[in-house]
Amino acid sequence: MREVSGFYDGDIVQLLEPAPEKKQKVIVTFTEDENTFENLPIGILSVYADHKKRLSEKGAFERAMMEKHGNG
Repeated sequence: MREVSGFYDGDIVQLLEPAPEKKQKVIVTFTEDENTFENLPIGILSVYADHKKRLSEKGAFERAMMEKHGNG
């Protein structure tokens, strides 16, 4: 038996690691920890996501406006 972690957003399941290529029966267990889901990139382009860049982009618009217009 092998365990593979992932997330379910109510529509699709996204695995965080490669799954075995062989077709087989699976057991899905839902945990109550929803906090880690909000920080993960979800979608078709998520394989290209860089968590460090996401952190630096947080607040980037506000910083750019402060630089452009000053402190108000």
